[in-house]
Amino acid sequence: MKLKATISLLALILLGSTGTVLAQHDKHKMASAEPAKPAVAQPQRSCEFSIVGTWKAQISPTEARLYTFDANGVVKVLAVSGTEKPRELATAKYKLLDDPNAPEQVSFTASGRNRIFGRTRTAMKVVGYDDSSITCQIPGAGTIRWTREDPDRYFIVLVARQGEFYDSSGSAFPVLVKSSGGLSKIDGVGLYSDHGTAVFGTIPAAAYKDYLRDARGDSEVILRLEINSRQYERALKIVQVWQRRAREGLLPYDKDSALSAPLPMNNILLVKAVTETLNQCKDDLNLYKLDYVYPSDWIANEYSPEFVPFFYFKELRRRNEARHIDSRKFEELAPLANLASR
Repeated sequence: MKLKATISLLALILLGSTGTVLAQHDKHKMASAEPAKPAVAQPQRSCEFSIVGTWKAQISPTEARLYTFDANGVVKVLAVSGTEKPRELATAKYKLLDDPNAPEQVSFTASGRNRIFGRTRTAMKVVGYDDSSITCQIPGAGTIRWTREDPDRYFIVLVARQGEFYDSSGSAFPVLVKSSGGLSKIDGVGLYSDHGTAVFGTIPAAAYKDYLRDARGDSEVILRLEINSRQYERALKIVQVWQRRAREGLLPYDKDSALSAPLPMNNILLVKAVTETLNQCKDDLNLYKLDYVYPSDWIANEYSPEFVPFFYFKELRRRNEARHIDSRKFEELAPLANLASR
């Protein structure tokens, strides 16, 4: 039965991006009463460009420029000097030229007496970008690197436990945390314990709060990492999709599946999809490749689906130990006493 489960899961993984494949799976399942088969899809590994937000260009040790782009095509330029309040310099319209997901240029048009980069009309060349920076060539200014400014903080917490369920496996799920203005918004989905029964779905507060402290021995693993806003947004989309699937009964593997471990199979797909979004733009973390290809994927080869997420998170903790945030520091960064409404 383990071999059957492995082959079935490997088929989904090798078909392409987990999110894309399962979205097609949902659509087909709702449209037909026949058993759904995952649709073939190419993996989406490109880093999408996103200019919306505030970017900082440091022009001297005490002088900087802030460029705030909104979603309606307007950019405001502010001057920052030391500890003084930012001063608005100009407002202009902007447009992403070529492919908006990977533009080569951004055009600007100022109105009235406004000037941007000293002109009423100009364009900057996008040399490179990732989640938190843009390198651009600006006429008259040369090549400049902008860094994203964000007053909020973002985290991902990977937690798992053994010895909760009848087969000695246990809860395993990712939790996303956004800390803003003294409030922490928490979203999680995966396999958790409801009075000793394994349940797959949105993680209730009582379950995730019990994990937002240090692990109690070898039967638990907890990895807390600070991530950037784009990593958070990508991971949150996946979490929300899986929350909806669990709520609407659209999981790829359900209780009627012929497999012996349908819920753990869903959980493997979930944790794989969420963690892989973290490196979509660059190799930010040292990730383990969970692809059921022997011998590189030794975890999937040695453990049955019920235990794969636990040892997967344990390996990620080992590889990224230097970035792990202990519980005391985490509570300072993300105050859990003040939780935002879910």
